[in-house]
Amino acid sequence: MITLLVGNDTEAIKRELTSLKAQTHPVWRDFNVHRFSSEQLSTAMMSALSVPLGEGSKLIIVEGCDFKQFGEMGLEILQPLSMLPKTTHLVFIATSIDKRLKVSKHLLSLGKLKEFNLIPPWRTDLIEQAIANTAKQMQLTIARDAVSYLAQAIGNDTTRMVKELEKLAVYAAGKRITKEQAILLIPTTTSNSLQLAQALLEGKTIEIVRIVGELRSRAEFPLVIVATLITQFKTWLWVKAANAAKRSEEEIASLCGLGNPKRMYFLRQEVKEVSINYLSRALSMLFELEVELKSGEKADSILPALLRICLF
Repeated sequence: MITLLVGNDTEAIKRELTSLKAQTHPVWRDFNVHRFSSEQLSTAMMSALSVPLGEGSKLIIVEGCDFKQFGEMGLEILQPLSMLPKTTHLVFIATSIDKRLKVSKHLLSLGKLKEFNLIPPWRTDLIEQAIANTAKQMQLTIARDAVSYLAQAIGNDTTRMVKELEKLAVYAAGKRITKEQAILLIPTTTSNSLQLAQALLEGKTIEIVRIVGELRSRAEFPLVIVATLITQFKTWLWVKAANAAKRSEEEIASLCGLGNPKRMYFLRQEVKEVSINYLSRALSMLFELEVELKSGEKADSILPALLRICLF
């Protein structure tokens, strides 16, 4: 069997690997589970093509794949994949995959693709769903308003989500977790990019300085921060423009790519006192900032750029 685990949700990929390891024979696991870097592709293939030691199956993991780096030589190394023993599970791990590459097409023709991407931080509905599903897997019962609170407190950080839910499970001891208990055990002490977008929308310069400082202290990537700001301002601009054109909530939600039309009420309230001119100008300046960062501009430039948006 061949599986491609692709995406930037490292926690989800880690859990998937744990599940795959559990499928190997416990006595022979140390002998039949092997991890290789993408530079060791040839060695990984030799190991994959050999039969497992003792009983059970063999799990071969190739990490840090880009697929582009494999090239023609890598494609040649991977040709024997069709002869992979039924007792071997070969897993490739990558943050992304270009399906147009010959190597990618070859792997996808023989294996299965599983994608694990972080939920966008503004999709609170999907974050709530992920928290509820993970809690259910842990046999942890959480009140609905507690789930909503956790989505705000944790965001799309799946690693933290698992740790915090494990903490709640120990505390709950089989009982239902209320919102009050969730607030007590998991306080919201960190800011995120969506809070920064809101401060930028309202022109709160002191708040912008504080949040940017906090995000940078946590080593948040500037490009990720700016990407979130761009998406949020783009949504606000579409809502404002579509609202001016007197579109229905369903039409505006579809235009903005919102999975939950009920969110429209809150978005309309957020941009009620903001002009289209400000939103479009801010979005243009955010795009300029993104280009500068991609061109090698230092991360320290993000704060002055955001303050300029407030001042124009």
